[in-house]
Amino acid sequence: MLKGRLLAIAKAVPPSSCIGDIGTDHGLVPVWLVANGIAKKAIITDISSKSLAKAESLVEREGLADNIEPRLGDGLKPIKPGEVDTIIIAGMGGMLIRNILADAPCVTAKAKTFVLQPMTAQSMLRKWLINNGYAIVDETLVREGNRFYEIITAEHGRQQIPDEVYYDIGHVLIEKRDPLLKEFIRYKIAKTADIVLQLERQNTEKSNRAAEKFRRRLSRYKEVYRWVLQ
Repeated sequence: MLKGRLLAIAKAVPPSSCIGDIGTDHGLVPVWLVANGIAKKAIITDISSKSLAKAESLVEREGLADNIEPRLGDGLKPIKPGEVDTIIIAGMGGMLIRNILADAPCVTAKAKTFVLQPMTAQSMLRKWLINNGYAIVDETLVREGNRFYEIITAEHGRQQIPDEVYYDIGHVLIEKRDPLLKEFIRYKIAKTADIVLQLERQNTEKSNRAAEKFRRRLSRYKEVYRWVLQ
């Protein structure tokens, strides 16, 4: 049974003819999706033969070998255009996710939905998506221990982002008032305030310029937080 981050990723997937789970590792998400009838089929890929073998063993134990096909390879390279309608890329850095999408335009052009869970560089991934023909249609926050996870659902489309702060705090999270939003913004405020303090202590020309940049960011976070409290 899935829980936490993995369950939230799975629940972000719409009914699909075939999903592509990129960097599948253990294969838990695609197995759950197929077993629960959300996806009819799945293609699971991983660059690691050991990880793929682990996922393949799970698929066989669950009796889903006819519906889930493992393929060894890097990113979306093992998938042909039109084979999948939903692409899942989770548990990787935001820039790696960006590169995987950018390197396979023929495959991404034929897919409809993209469920992405970046571990880092979330703001940079959002900006790349918006600037490259994607629209962010949903987002969800999950907390496990002291860490927040941001799950981004995107589709092809055009989208305008009126303020840079929405790359750091997804506009959909704000619009739908995600249950963890207040806690998430407080976390970002505390983290950014700590960065400002450390830079101020250095007291060099370079650190002072950087501190001013983070102070402006901190101010915008606080503005968003006040709006959320209304």
